[in-house]
Amino acid sequence: MSAPRATSHLAAPPPPDLLRDRFPVATLRAGTRLHRTHGAAYSPWWFGSRGYGRFDLTDPYGTCYTAESEDVTLLETWGGIRVIPSTELTGRTISQLELAVDVTVADLTSNLAVQFGVTAEIFTTVDYGATQVWAAALREAGHAGVRYWARHDLSHTHACIALFDDAGDRTNSAGTGDYLVTRTDKLADRGDLFEQLRETSGITVLAIPHSL
Repeated sequence: MSAPRATSHLAAPPPPDLLRDRFPVATLRAGTRLHRTHGAAYSPWWFGSRGYGRFDLTDPYGTCYTAESEDVTLLETWGGIRVIPSTELTGRTISQLELAVDVTVADLTSNLAVQFGVTAEIFTTVDYGATQVWAAALREAGHAGVRYWARHDLSHTHACIALFDDAGDRTNSAGTGDYLVTRTDKLADRGDLFEQLRETSGITVLAIPHSL
């Protein structure tokens, strides 16, 4: 007998002890490059805990949202918008990040996660309370984050990585620590990225005069 179709099939997570050492994982090796779009006022490795993000943790822990490619981090920021006003780029940056140590994350993109109650709804549901419960359970089970598909990316070529750690700024661009920053650009200076975004998704930037 199949489950009713017109209802959510995403289950609540099992107890952390049943996830530990059993849930599928992906290992990000030291030297792995990640990408993040963020407000210029915030540090690249900022771990938030305000409850606004899909996999946000609560204090004293936080979540830093990154992606395996630059275009995916743009889609996560502006997915669902067909035209981006150029004024939206002001005050925003894009950073290339690097892990200094191996990190093991729960792999939500693996079909082996189905046996624990995961469905693709975990990538798309707007019920962030449900996904945040999963984040808390996976962190408690010993996972340093989650690998998942971006809600607005249909190609599923590169994934998103949400990392868990103590809340707040964990940036260290001086060459020590677990989290490094190799490059940060003003988004307004990266016309190449938005040309690529236009070619791959049809999303365009509309120039808005600064006087308006």
